[in-house]
Amino acid sequence: MFAHARASAPEECCGLIGGRENEAQSIYRLRNVARAPSVAYEAAPEELFDAQRRMRLCGESLVGIYHSHPRSEDPAPSPTDVRLAFYPSAIYFIIGFDHAGRCVLRAFRISEREGRWERARVETFE
Repeated sequence: MFAHARASAPEECCGLIGGRENEAQSIYRLRNVARAPSVAYEAAPEELFDAQRRMRLCGESLVGIYHSHPRSEDPAPSPTDVRLAFYPSAIYFIIGFDHAGRCVLRAFRISEREGRWERARVETFE
């Protein structure tokens, strides 16, 4: 995810995280086809459907969705991110960059239906 965010900057990147039993196992990079990719993301529909198909073939389910906010040191969901959070069971990861250019990862549970978000606790392993 970090390499994808760095390679895409200053535009936002996006992708899916597949896994089993809420444990991430695979990253599926998606192309950002938003009209303004420097401030928004929209996954290429054909890539989104293909990634979900590949997950099923691998026995995975959708664990998370990630995207970047390249100009944020403390990334948080935007109102658009909340409005478009169509997968309530997924953890939403947002990658920003600190003043030294290091990636900053935040995780959220987002309720599009309720129009709100909260920080999620996740464990990461290097």
